[in-house]
Amino acid sequence: MRKSPDPTWARLGFSEAPDFTESGKNVGIVIIDKIIPHPAIQHLGYRLKYVTVHDDFSITCRNIALEEPVENDDASGEHGLMTLLALSHKPFVLQGKTHTGIAPAANYFVLNHGAFKIGEGERLKAGIEWILNKQKEWNIRMILSTGWHALDHQVYLKSTRKNSTVQALASAVRSGVLVVCSNGNTRTVNILPPRDYLAVGGYNDRGLAERHNHLPFPDEPYGRNAEGHFRPDVLAPRVYLTVPFCESNKKADVVSYYWGTSGAATLVTGVAAYLMSIFQGLDTTTLRTALTTYGDRIHGYDNLAPRINVTKAKTAIELGQITNQPQEAIRFLRIRHTHIELHSQDDMKRAIALSTLVERQLCSRDLLWQYSFDHSPIVRKVAVWALEKPINEHERKDFWNRLAQESEGGVRGWYAYALLQDARKNEVSQWIPLSTDINWTVRWCVREYLAMFPDFFPQLEPTHDPDSILSKASPLIQWLSDRNG
Repeated sequence: MRKSPDPTWARLGFSEAPDFTESGKNVGIVIIDKIIPHPAIQHLGYRLKYVTVHDDFSITCRNIALEEPVENDDASGEHGLMTLLALSHKPFVLQGKTHTGIAPAANYFVLNHGAFKIGEGERLKAGIEWILNKQKEWNIRMILSTGWHALDHQVYLKSTRKNSTVQALASAVRSGVLVVCSNGNTRTVNILPPRDYLAVGGYNDRGLAERHNHLPFPDEPYGRNAEGHFRPDVLAPRVYLTVPFCESNKKADVVSYYWGTSGAATLVTGVAAYLMSIFQGLDTTTLRTALTTYGDRIHGYDNLAPRINVTKAKTAIELGQITNQPQEAIRFLRIRHTHIELHSQDDMKRAIALSTLVERQLCSRDLLWQYSFDHSPIVRKVAVWALEKPINEHERKDFWNRLAQESEGGVRGWYAYALLQDARKNEVSQWIPLSTDINWTVRWCVREYLAMFPDFFPQLEPTHDPDSILSKASPLIQWLSDRNG
C-alpha cells in the first residue's frame, strides 16, 4: 500500500478511538495460542497471564509481560503476539493516524495447550477447566479460538460435535462464555464452525474505513456446516490489520500487518469486550444479536453475514432495540444410511456420506472420479482430495484439464495440490499462469513448485492482499513470455 491503512477501530465502525484505559476494562478474555515475552506487551503487567498445559497435564501460570524479552529466531509465538497486540497495543501515531488496540483495558489469559499435537483435545479441556475454576475471580467472558478445527481433516465432513476443541470448550459454552472463532481463510476447506460459536469471516476493506470501498474477499469460505447451519455470523476486515512490529525476521518496519480471519476474529473479540465494558451485565445472546442484526451487508454478495458496525450495534443496545427471539429447536442434518445419503438431493448430506465412505476406505477410485463431477463444490472437494494425486500419465493429463475447466476456487486448490505432488521441471509453462489465481492454495502451490527449482525459475512472493496478486505475479508472467518468445 502507498499510504498507511486506516486504524482498525475506524474500519470497524467506531465513532472514535477506543479509550486506552476503559475499553474492555475488567473483561476477561482467553486467547488459545502461544506467545513469548516481548517489549510490546510489557504495559499489560499483571493483566496478562500465560497459562501452559504441559504434556504431563501439569499447568503453569506466568506473568509473561513482566519477563525479559527473548530472542526469537523463528515464528513461534508470532501469531499469538499479533492477536494479543491487535486487542491491547498502546496507542501510536502513523502518518497522522492514531492506532490503538480495540480492548486495551481488558484482562488477558493466553492458553497454550500444545495445539496441533496428539492429545491436544485433552490438554485443552484440562486448561479450560483450570481457567473456569477462576471464572468469577477473573471475570472470564469470552474465549478466542482461531484454530478451532485442531487436528481435524479440513475437507472431510462430520459433525462439529465430534471435534476435540468443541468438546473441550463445551463446559465454557454452557457456563455462558462467548466463544469467538475464525471461519477459515480459503475455500479449499470444507469444515465450518459450530452454531454455538460466534464465527467470524472476512472481507477486503483495502485498509480503508470508507465502507463504499469494501469488497468481498475472493477466496472467502462460507455456507452450511456439517450440521446444516450457515456460517459465518459476521464479517470483519482481514487485510492490513496494523499492530506494532513484532516479527521474528528483523526489518526496519515500525508496524506489522496481521492477516486472515484470525485477525478478523480478534477484532470482533475486541468489539465484544468493548461493548461488555460499557454495558455491564450484557449477556452473550443480546451481544450476538446486536452484532449480527446491526451490521452492514455487502451489496450483491451471497454471503449472508454482515460487516461489523460498532456504532450501529452500540446505539441499538443503548436504545433497547435488541429483542432476543425465543430459541427455536436447533435442527441438525442427520445421516441415517450412508449409501442412501450418497444420492441425496442435499449437497451436505452427499458430502458427509462421501467423507464417511472415504475414511472407512470403502470408496473405489472410479467412484471418486464420478463424484469429482458432482454439481456441488463441497462434494467435489471431498472427491478430489481423496484422489490424492494422479496415478499415471493419463490421469495427470486429466488433472490438468480439470484444473483448467474448474471454476470454483476451493476445488481448484486441491487439483493444484494434487499436481504438485509429482511436479516436473518441464511443467513450468502450466504452473506460472496459475500465479494470478484468486485461491490462496493454488498460488501457494505455484510458489512451492518454483521453490523446487530455484536455480532455473524466478520465485513467487506470496501475498494475502487480493489487490496485489497481479503485481506479485507480473514478473513471473513477463519471464514466461520472454522465455516463450
